[in-house]
This record gives sequence, structure tokens and C-alpha cells, in this order.
Amino acid sequence: MPPARPDRALPDAPESAMYRRIWALAWPTLLYNVLELSLGVADLLMVRGLGFEATAAIGLTRQIAFLVEASALAVATGVIALVSQGVGAGDRRQVEGVMHQGTRLVLLLSPPITLAGYLLSRPLLVAMQADEAALGHAVPYLHIYFLGTVFLWGTVIPAAIFRGGGDAKTPLKLATVVAVLNVPLNYVFIFGAGPWAPMGVAGAAVGTVVARAIGAGLYLVLLTRGTRHGRVRFRPLLGLDWPLIRRMLRIGMPPALASVARNGARVVYLGLLGAGALGASMHAAAGIGLQVRLVSVLPALAFQIATATLVGQAIGAGQLDRAEALGRRSVQLLSLIMAGVVALTFAFARPLAALFIADAEVVPLAATVLRWFAMAQFFSSVSICVQGALMGAGDTKPILTYTLVTQWGLLLSLTFIAVVGFGWEPEGPLLAWTAAPLVQLFLMQRLFRSGRWKQRHRD
Repeated sequence: MPPARPDRALPDAPESAMYRRIWALAWPTLLYNVLELSLGVADLLMVRGLGFEATAAIGLTRQIAFLVEASALAVATGVIALVSQGVGAGDRRQVEGVMHQGTRLVLLLSPPITLAGYLLSRPLLVAMQADEAALGHAVPYLHIYFLGTVFLWGTVIPAAIFRGGGDAKTPLKLATVVAVLNVPLNYVFIFGAGPWAPMGVAGAAVGTVVARAIGAGLYLVLLTRGTRHGRVRFRPLLGLDWPLIRRMLRIGMPPALASVARNGARVVYLGLLGAGALGASMHAAAGIGLQVRLVSVLPALAFQIATATLVGQAIGAGQLDRAEALGRRSVQLLSLIMAGVVALTFAFARPLAALFIADAEVVPLAATVLRWFAMAQFFSSVSICVQGALMGAGDTKPILTYTLVTQWGLLLSLTFIAVVGFGWEPEGPLLAWTAAPLVQLFLMQRLFRSGRWKQRHRD
């Protein structure tokens, strides 16, 4: 680790300047996340008139889609950490090496993920207790979605490259293009227009894949032209830098596996809900709850990336105490923001439920789900921000352990006992949903405050 040195990107500054720097990176990523979420929200709103089975299908498919998106996280997390550390150290060779290896991994890993997802779509939905009506909508949607995996990866990894270099605005601009294109494309493919026959729920997947393909193409053009810190050059696909790839995956795999474990636990959680007395109604309500929850988690994800970038740059410059200070300030600022976001979600739970569900009998249940999810979201969001500091430091292994304990251990065991053992619905499984992130936040905060992650960089 190089000794601490002055760096014009990391000047000494008062606390107010730290907050401004965190916010300067967080707000473009927040808007980016809003636009990404709009793709899923557009799907939900447009299929609303096709019945609550279509709504339930979109909710279920999103949970499976998250498993795929988590696989891209394995590379994206390592990209952000190593690019930011390279920028902080002024090591252009490392930055360009990560850019090239990340781009090659997109091309190498997308095909097997596509094949596996395509083949497992129906079995996963059946395991989630989806009924035949929902399966009729969800299976074609997932098949099309998985065929577009390379375009999903082709936007996630380049966005990580730009963010690691401290540029959060370029991903925002391209996300705007994708979101603007997505709405009319969805409409055309869902309801039909001109020569295009209506495809129903499957059309929503087609519109999203086409929009992302355009976004991936634009990213490729920008990366080959070059950023401030490096550029991607067309080279043979072979010749992979395995030591660098191992570094990327050593940092990125634990959070990615944690995300897979977390979303896999949610698949089982939804299956347990479907096995209960409320059945499809609880599926629809939980599907809406998971979508609305994504709105409240957006600030956390934005702060996670901003924190990882700034902590990584500080570590690359050898400024470990500054890295810790940036992590603490990020958590403090996000906590204030999330208090307001969660309060608003709680207060407007019923109108939000009515916006997405036309069945008046299901709306009160969905509102109850939203209120419980709002209470849980504060704990989850702050925990996500702490994870960002650990990502920037490259100390990510405990994230997987804590996720397994809280999601597969605590969440699912409490839900099983509540639903199968006592038939306590809906409060029982919702209480379990709230307890899991509370415990994870405690564990994450204890790890960060221990300062153990500093020692590895001193060594």
C-alpha cells in the first residue's frame, strides 16, 4: 500500500465538504436507479388491466430476474472497487486492465447464464407456487428476459466502470435514454400497434430487452472512445488476465452471492406465502410490496455505490482514516434521508396499493404489506450503505455470511413457523421480514466500526 500522499481528487476538507462530495456522487446514481426501476414499474402499470394474475406474474418474475442481476454484481462490485482504488493511486494501467477484463467477462458469462435461466424459468416459478394463470404470463416473459442477458450485463458493467472513476453522470444520461425508449416499446409489444400483434405480458419483456440493447450499444461506443482514466480497445477475447479477474471476483463474489442468497430466500419466502391461506392474494400484495420497496431502497443503493467509490479512492491514495470518515458520513446522511422516505411510504401505503391493484379486496392487504415493508426498509437501507464502505475497502466476505444467517436462517425459519406452524397471516411473515434486516444492520455496523478492514491495507 503506498503511503498517504496529497491528491487533488482527495483534498483535505471539513465535514461539510465530505457531505457535498458524497452527495455529488450519490444523486446521479439515485436518479439512475429511479430510471432503472421505472422499467419494472412501467411493466406493472401497463399489465394492470390484464388482471391481478398478470400483476402477480410480473411480481414473481422480478424476483427471479434479481437472481440474474445479482450475477452481474459479482463483476460490477469488483470493477468499482479496483477502478476507484486505481484512480486514487494514479494507476492508469490497473484502471484500463479492469475495464478490459470486465468487458470480456460480459461476453463470456452471459451465454451460460442465458441458457440456465431459460431452462429453469418454469421450475422456479412452480417452486414459488405460481398458479396456472400466472404461469401462462410469467414463463414467456422470463424466456424473453433471459435472452437479453448480454444487454443487461452490457449496461451494468460499463456503468460500474464510469462510477469507479467518479463519473456518475454518464450512466444517468444513458439510463435516461433507455427509460424514455422503454415506455413506447412496451406499449407497442404489449398491446400491439401497426404490424405488431399484441403479446400481453411477454411484450413487456421484449420492450425492456430492446431498450437495454440500445443502451449497451451506446456504452460500447463511449468506452472505445475513452474516459478520463482509460479506454477499451478491441482485442481478442482470449488472453484473460486471471490474477486481475481473481481480484475482481474475490471482492465481487461475496456481495453477489449474498444478493443471490437474499433473492433466493425471497423466492422461498414467496413460496411460503403462496402455501398459506391467503394464496394468490398474498402473492399479488407481496409483489406490489417488493416493487414499492424498490423505490425506498434506491437512495441506499445510490449511497452504497458513492460510498464504495469514495472509500476506494481514499484507500488507493493511502488515506485510511479518511476512508473511514467517508463511510461514517455516508451512513449518517443516508439515515436522515431514509427516515423521511420510509415515513412517506408508510403514510401513503393505501393509495400506493390502489395504484397497482384494481381488485378492491386485495388493496387493504397490500397496504398492510407496504407498511411492514416500510418499517423494515430503514434497517435494510443503512445496512446496504455500510456494505458500500466495505466494498470500497475490498473486505466483502462477511457480507455473504451475514446474509445467509439473517435471510436463510432468521427470515425463512420465522416465516415457516408463522405460516405453516400457526397460520398467522399476514402479520407473522411480515414480522419475520422486519426482523431479518434489523439483525443484519447490527452485524454490519459492528464489523465496520471494528476497523478490521483497515489492517489488510496497512499490511
